[in-house]
Amino acid sequence: MRPSPLHPARVYRRSGIHDPVLRRGYEACRRATRARGEIEYAVSLLLPPPLRIATWALYGAGVTVDCLADTAGVADMTEPPDMKDAGRAERLEAWIAAFDADLRDGRSTDPVRQALIHTMLTWNLPPGFMHTQFEQLRLDVHGRRFATWQEWRRYNSLVTTPFVLRAASLMMRVAGLSAEPEAIASGVPDAAVAWQLAVDALVLTDALMDLSEDLADGHVPLPQEALDEAGVRRADLLERRSTPAFEELVRRLADQAGGWLDRTPVPPVLHPAVGIALGAYTELYRLRLGAAADDPAALLHRRPALPAGARLRVLLPARARAAMAWALFPFPVRPCPPPEPACPPAGLAGTAEVRSPAAEALSPATERRPVVPPAPHPSGARPPGLPAGALPRHVAIVMDGNGRWATAQGLPRSEGHRAGADALVDVVHGALEIGLKYLTVYAFSTENWKRPADELQALMHEIPRQLNRITDGAEPLDVRVRWAGLRSRLPADVIEALADAEQVTRDRTGLTLTVCLNYGGRAEITAAAAHLAQEAVAGRIDPASVSEHAFARHLHVPELPDVDLLLRTGGDQRTSNFLPWQATYAELLFLDTPWPEVDRRDLWHAIEQYARRTRRYGSIPRIPAQARPADRA
Repeated sequence: MRPSPLHPARVYRRSGIHDPVLRRGYEACRRATRARGEIEYAVSLLLPPPLRIATWALYGAGVTVDCLADTAGVADMTEPPDMKDAGRAERLEAWIAAFDADLRDGRSTDPVRQALIHTMLTWNLPPGFMHTQFEQLRLDVHGRRFATWQEWRRYNSLVTTPFVLRAASLMMRVAGLSAEPEAIASGVPDAAVAWQLAVDALVLTDALMDLSEDLADGHVPLPQEALDEAGVRRADLLERRSTPAFEELVRRLADQAGGWLDRTPVPPVLHPAVGIALGAYTELYRLRLGAAADDPAALLHRRPALPAGARLRVLLPARARAAMAWALFPFPVRPCPPPEPACPPAGLAGTAEVRSPAAEALSPATERRPVVPPAPHPSGARPPGLPAGALPRHVAIVMDGNGRWATAQGLPRSEGHRAGADALVDVVHGALEIGLKYLTVYAFSTENWKRPADELQALMHEIPRQLNRITDGAEPLDVRVRWAGLRSRLPADVIEALADAEQVTRDRTGLTLTVCLNYGGRAEITAAAAHLAQEAVAGRIDPASVSEHAFARHLHVPELPDVDLLLRTGGDQRTSNFLPWQATYAELLFLDTPWPEVDRRDLWHAIEQYARRTRRYGSIPRIPAQARPADRA
């Protein structure tokens, strides 16, 4: 696997890409990378062919989506900015929805999406890998306006940094090392700070390089605090007027970003050639900063190019050193393209994931950690001895009452969510003990975004922590995690946690725990109907042949069985838009107990009540023969 400046056709052959459609997809990604990522494309040539085309697919697909959502795609450029933004957002969401559907099928008719899906399956990237970048693009649609440097850095840490570390984790996977992003910085003092400064440097450099394009969209990507400190007027920038204050600001920011780059960590665990590529990447960004500082006024009108001579002085020796490093230290495994899936297994929110043999070899050790039996209840209570036929197959719970419980205790509402998360862990243990196969919990509805910001922040913080306790902590349970809900508005780290939980637990067979997060039943049904309508318009289905089964295939988790028992805590007696399709014939049970005070014994008692009920599904209950009145003559 040696890198070389091969013609793209030879790169594809050496990477095992022979399908013409797949080649067209990779070629489109390569061209997009070369056109919009001068540095990224140059550094990709330091990598061996299989990793090179993966870089093109990841970067090129991002560029493609960014261009698709660009204002230039709006037909009427005289429209108000909010209407332009609405059009951009609509195009972006349509592409993301199509990508999710294609990933579920393991293939796509769109060449770029096909190349991206092929790369993700080849290298066993988690389904949520691209969604951190999608979240960034969603914010970009409406223009990122930062009042302070603190807001600017927070945006980078929440949106940009996770994707950068995920991309770097690809290098870890192909080297046969741990794929966790945190492992990238192992052995580096103050690694978290160093990586964040490196990302800040890249983002600030790109903000300067892309300034003319952002100004064309009416956006200024720099914090207002920086403009105010330098005495630069926003109106001058939007009108492309260069001032001495602006030129001084650019030089100061370029110097600041250069200082951050000086602290870029090069982890010792990386492959030597990857370290060489990372060093070249950093040096090329320094050249970009130098170009900005040399002619600040030009940034208002165009994106400056790298000086050709200086560029070659960085790349030529890096290419020779990288070639030698690949020859001396080849990767321990080669990538294996995914097989053509006849019926791919479900992944994130209905998204498919197919694992190749090489991917299995590269899986982190945590995925193979043996599961443990559920811990007994502290009281010594044991589940009731019900026959298997009397148990519900699927129990759904509206976990209500966290906030009211906290208020009654004189605590902040956020403490109620922490206590509620602990209650869920105990109930999961109880579900395993009694032999329940499916448990679905209503963690957060689409209507819950109306709650106070501090409460939302506490709730989102708890979700990754509790998922880890159940799925991948010191004693992982035999629980498979699924997610039902919408990605929009969710923090990137929550999406990552859900994606990772689904991936780590996909082979577990004890209990399927479906977490309904950012979920609304009507929205789920509406989306399924829209997908069916699109298929009908495209001529792929006959509207007259649509059945309940066909409709259910388009729900968030298609294989989720109907709910047998729906339980709500907290005293209210309503279902609150929870699983309206799946819970049509569910038995309902309402408890006055707030969710933080619930434990597995309440679940067992509810199941006992369920076992005593007679379910008729609209029919007349069957009467034993000896109880029937005598037939009349």
